[in-house]
Amino acid sequence: MWQPWHRDPRETADTVVLKAEDVKEGDREHFDKHYHFSAYDNHLMGELSRIRFLRNRLSLLFNLINLFNYLYKCLKLCIFKRQSNDKKSIAYRIIDKTPPNCFRVEYLAKLYPDAKFIYITRDGLDNTSSLMNAWRSKQKFQFRYRKYLEEYLSPLKANQEIENAEIGVRKESMQIPKYFDIDGYQSDVWKFAMPPDWEAYRDKTLAEVCAFQWLKTHEYALNSLSKLAPERVIRFKFEDLMAEPHPSIEKLCSFLEIEFTWNMQKIVSEMPLVNTFTPASKRKSRKNQADLETIKDYIEPMQQQLGYVTIL
Repeated sequence: MWQPWHRDPRETADTVVLKAEDVKEGDREHFDKHYHFSAYDNHLMGELSRIRFLRNRLSLLFNLINLFNYLYKCLKLCIFKRQSNDKKSIAYRIIDKTPPNCFRVEYLAKLYPDAKFIYITRDGLDNTSSLMNAWRSKQKFQFRYRKYLEEYLSPLKANQEIENAEIGVRKESMQIPKYFDIDGYQSDVWKFAMPPDWEAYRDKTLAEVCAFQWLKTHEYALNSLSKLAPERVIRFKFEDLMAEPHPSIEKLCSFLEIEFTWNMQKIVSEMPLVNTFTPASKRKSRKNQADLETIKDYIEPMQQQLGYVTIL
């Protein structure tokens, strides 16, 4: 969907920063097409789309599910128009849970004047720790495709001084230039959000990288959301959402002007795990406590702004 704005055709999850003035003719049609193709209004197809096996191993089957979903919705819309006396099209909301959207709120707000924004915050220490766990994961969140970044980045300065002064140095013993040297992280790709100036964090600690991602995401979100009419924005704390999911989702449905259906209530009572291995918990989040000590002062101003107390 965001491919036309990515720096490279191989990128699939770039953090594109867009403002209201970036909206141009044809953008609305582009997004309408992709949203209708990829968004589900059928519970069974939504469940199928979440099966990791279908996403990663059978991409052709996953695309067929998307195609069937698109045709199914077109048929429903066509039938509704024919049955409707006033010929109005049916209205429904599409939920787009894309984290980098925090960097393009103003763009989306102008593109879709009737869009509403759900802003979910989480304690910075917990979120930073969770990001660190995800960065280190060897089973999910691989981001291997980002190896292409080496074509855009210069090797880190500390690794540019290859031992070539002494005569007789064997070629295989020469140091290979590094593009990432993040302390506490063993791989060589950048994961998750890429806020502006992310390149300056290529040789920082993993805690600093993740705290930077958390902080910049909220800075962009808060700045952009503050420019919208209050009735277009609702905020939830992740902690409150987990502690009291039923009243939180009921409030959310009211905000979106949609029915809090029996199916929704069932899902809320049996919250599925999505993009994580285990349920959220304080013990899980604070397993990186020593690392979090090093960044707590850095995130403290934003913690206060979001209403959190920085306690380890």
